Amino acid sequence: MESPVPLARWWREPWWARVALGLIVAGFTVLTCWNLARGGDFSFYEASARSMSQSWHALLFGAFDPAATVTLDKLSGFAVPQALSIRLFGMSISAIALPQVIEGIVTVVACAVVGLRAGGRGFGLVAAAAAASTPIFVSMFAHPMEDGLLTVALAVAVVWWQRAMLTARSWPLLVAALFVGIGFQAKMMAAWFVLPALVVATLAGTPGRRRALARAGALAASAVVASVAWITVIALVPAGSRPYVDGSTDDDVFAMVFGYNGLDRFAPGAWPGSVGASASTGGVGSTLTAIVHALSGHAASAHASSSGTAGAGASYGKLLELPLVTQIGWLYPAAVAGLVLGLWRFRPRRHGWSSPARRQRFALTVLLGLWLVTSAAVLTVTRVPHTAYVAALGVPLALLAAQAWREGIRLRRAPGATARMTLPALVLVQGAWWAVLLPTASLPLVLLVPAIVLAVVGLTVGVVSRRAAPVALAVALLCLPVATSLQVLDDARDGSGGDAYVGVTAHGDHSDERFAVSTPAPWGGTPQLTPAVAQLVQSARDHGGGNGGGPLFVTDSWAISAQVIDATGASVLTDGGYSGRVPVFSVDDLTALRESGGPHLFVVADGAPEGDPVREVATAPGCHELGSWDFGAHGEGGEVNKVTGATLYRCSGG
Repeated sequence: MESPVPLARWWREPWWARVALGLIVAGFTVLTCWNLARGGDFSFYEASARSMSQSWHALLFGAFDPAATVTLDKLSGFAVPQALSIRLFGMSISAIALPQVIEGIVTVVACAVVGLRAGGRGFGLVAAAAAASTPIFVSMFAHPMEDGLLTVALAVAVVWWQRAMLTARSWPLLVAALFVGIGFQAKMMAAWFVLPALVVATLAGTPGRRRALARAGALAASAVVASVAWITVIALVPAGSRPYVDGSTDDDVFAMVFGYNGLDRFAPGAWPGSVGASASTGGVGSTLTAIVHALSGHAASAHASSSGTAGAGASYGKLLELPLVTQIGWLYPAAVAGLVLGLWRFRPRRHGWSSPARRQRFALTVLLGLWLVTSAAVLTVTRVPHTAYVAALGVPLALLAAQAWREGIRLRRAPGATARMTLPALVLVQGAWWAVLLPTASLPLVLLVPAIVLAVVGLTVGVVSRRAAPVALAVALLCLPVATSLQVLDDARDGSGGDAYVGVTAHGDHSDERFAVSTPAPWGGTPQLTPAVAQLVQSARDHGGGNGGGPLFVTDSWAISAQVIDATGASVLTDGGYSGRVPVFSVDDLTALRESGGPHLFVVADGAPEGDPVREVATAPGCHELGSWDFGAHGEGGEVNKVTGATLYRCSGG
């Protein structure tokens, strides 16, 4: 067994290094909290978080509604911190988003820890700064999205994996596997993007073939067990004691996770019991539309965006194109250079590695490179429904870019003309890449001009002055990502909970729009009902809906019920799930509820098909229409436009 490598600790570093890290974290916190009260989530998720905050039963199963009749269309681990925050601070937009800010801070610190232990305090500071200035991170962690918990869980998993490699102990591998499992609860199989990298890097970083295989096998098996443990528990609970599982036609959580949110994205219908990949239309979408979207590979869980970037980037070059590239791609050349330089420098020689530290640096480089390649490959061949998906590239990109910085500084002082030319060559390539991005990035001049000046000055000083090179080149490397991220200070440029995005548009065609720093709004914000839905809710209450703690009404459209639950916390029963094709209730179920003194008000979305159970019950004998609302006529926006209108019916009891 190789001797363990002493673990570096940030609290043992010089005061100036700790202050620098604190300033990086503070800057990131300011950016993410600046518009926190304005950055509401997609109402489908907000409704679930509020429902889960009101009932431990709903929290336990990740229910969409307070009565816990149906789950979300994905695992709800990401919403658990949101629900607890609402329970602690009360319902507000900022209370829902606060857990993501904390997750972002932990992600930045995790990058700093990995960098410190890999290459020293400079490596750690640059890695933290690169993560803190990644545009998609600054927007995503400021909004309540499932990608936040996924990102922090995998970043922390790498911290524990690195500890296992450096200390030659196995138990931290199990902790790393646990965090992969936590990431799975946030965004299911997206958490497994890192798993091949962890396994291969464990094989590379562990001396002795048998021990390496044993450790890698234990890591993989533990990660899979941690991932599926909770859904196994859900599957074992009797159907009558838990909500119906959305995304499945037979109440099967495995069909929802591995079919609806997994294989259906590549081969619709491949998993029995899954409703198939489709775009939601608020619960009343047509079968033809569902088939078209399924054949195009559209993810069932891809929710529409108010910013217009959702679903963008369907080509194989999407990661090099708008709208995605300006959110994640500023440091592509540096990251590739960090990967190549790391593999070359720390590669095994004829007699293996000269020290345990070199072996661990090689293993870490393998991990980051394979994680980056795996994530990029999956995102390339599948449709990217909203921009936050590219956050999967953020942590490995930040760490590899920091490694390029570290190796560039070292090679600048190395003997030999070829080694000394490495840094100028990297600078040249990175500058050329920025020249490609800038014309389409639509950065406001007030941010662009200082960034370019800093880049030029930093690069010049870094090449000319050996003493000032580390700081100057770090500034030059990060000035344009920082400038891009500073746009979130304008609430018109900070994205949304439906689609995290930094900038004025997904297409870069509004560069003349003014940039104005918004008044800080770190706390508060209340979800609101649109006018027509507010009228519908008031009418339902006027006719006895919600009396005695019962449901306000039953509807066949989540686009209506989500807004009501989100804004009021009222119990609304919803049939159809997100796709509109999930049999949460049958006609007999609703009839029995009605005749037993249950809900007597039904809201039917316009365009509901003939076989829709809510429509059949609402239009049966003994029911009459109370009123109709045309959402288009009221200028409704957001998710409610997924249906054009709705009608309220009242039915007599048995």
